[in-house]
Amino acid sequence: MLLFLRVFACHSATVHEEAILAIGALAYATGPDFVKYMPEFFKYLEAGLQNYEEYQVCSISVGVIGDICRALEDKILPFCDGIMTVLLKDLSNSQLNRSVKPPIFSCFGDIALAIGENFEKYLPYAMPMLQGAAELLVVLDQSDEDMVDYGNQLRRGIFEAYSGILQGIKGAKAQLMIPYAGHLLQFTEAVYKDSSRDESVTKAAVAVLGDLADTLGPISKDLFKSHLFHVEFLMECQDMDDEVRDTASWTQGMRNQAIVS
Repeated sequence: MLLFLRVFACHSATVHEEAILAIGALAYATGPDFVKYMPEFFKYLEAGLQNYEEYQVCSISVGVIGDICRALEDKILPFCDGIMTVLLKDLSNSQLNRSVKPPIFSCFGDIALAIGENFEKYLPYAMPMLQGAAELLVVLDQSDEDMVDYGNQLRRGIFEAYSGILQGIKGAKAQLMIPYAGHLLQFTEAVYKDSSRDESVTKAAVAVLGDLADTLGPISKDLFKSHLFHVEFLMECQDMDDEVRDTASWTQGMRNQAIVS
């Protein structure tokens, strides 16, 4: 690990990318024991997350946060204020290449899964960002293939964020998600009606409906009854690949459980 950290003294974006990827693999291999390296590694991770000019370094740094979250779980908590502050700044930075932004949303989900109900303190900052990104999708140029592809990446990132946050908050503090549930369902309905969505977006959208039902339980009954698009959406998924079909079946089970509770 010390050898990897010395690599950051070299002023080469490619070398930094490789070192960050290697450290992510090390975190995965060492699991919770990786926490002993975090105080020293964090300053390099923070620098990578703020490297707007060499955006590939920033993008890889975002991805490594997911690896570290899965390795450390709630042991990452002492570093979350610093990580969330930089990620929120990245989302607001117009200079940062747009391709980095969808993985940042996914990263919110990874952090929430790792720290559970401790994610509560970040909800007032993360949720407006998710809602703002969802609204941005309405004005994307659908005639531009690159923008359609970016739109799908952004949708998937938003849904992955919501799924991670819903699963993380599930339990005693589940009611914290009630104020955001209506917007999530409206966004999901808009995506359902959009023919440009790809299968990965469909799977993520269907999964988040299941997570919503699973987390809110009987509280979600009225929400589903007032957003009936989900019935046709789940039926449509039966004609897709096994992965989407299995996700839809699980979601159907969660929804049925919530409605009959």
